[in-house]
Amino acid sequence: MWKKFLCALLVITMLFSMTGCSELFGCVFFLSLIASGDDRAEQTDIFQFVRKNENTLLQAIESGDFSVFEKYPMIKRITPYETFVEFYCGGYGIGSATSYVGFYYTADNDMCAMHYAPSSSSELIPCGDGYEWQEPNGDNRYYTEHICGNFYYYELSF
Repeated sequence: MWKKFLCALLVITMLFSMTGCSELFGCVFFLSLIASGDDRAEQTDIFQFVRKNENTLLQAIESGDFSVFEKYPMIKRITPYETFVEFYCGGYGIGSATSYVGFYYTADNDMCAMHYAPSSSSELIPCGDGYEWQEPNGDNRYYTEHICGNFYYYELSF
């Protein structure tokens, strides 16, 4: 265990020296990114949560009051948009190696309602139990899967 800790400390020290992280704020920010780690909820946990709380979710969406979900650490942020409501459930990574998960509600059952989705469902390709879109000549990826009712799971990676 100590060997792993010392190795990680050595790597962090080398990264600081290579990035010129000499300012206190820069170092604190960098360390907070490393320390925060992966806070993505598991897909099975998200599916279970949505199915168990579907009626409460629908009531909150209708009223616009999401305060009931403040006690659930899995939900990091709730953002209502014009065509959907996003329930962000965590992420991981820095820069081009970033990944996010969550679920969304769309009254129209539109798998492309999310702002990260392709503009048309015809661009989605069946993948496992859901659908995915991969950026041509790039690394952006959108995956969505129906949970229940008008709720969909999503994974984004950049």
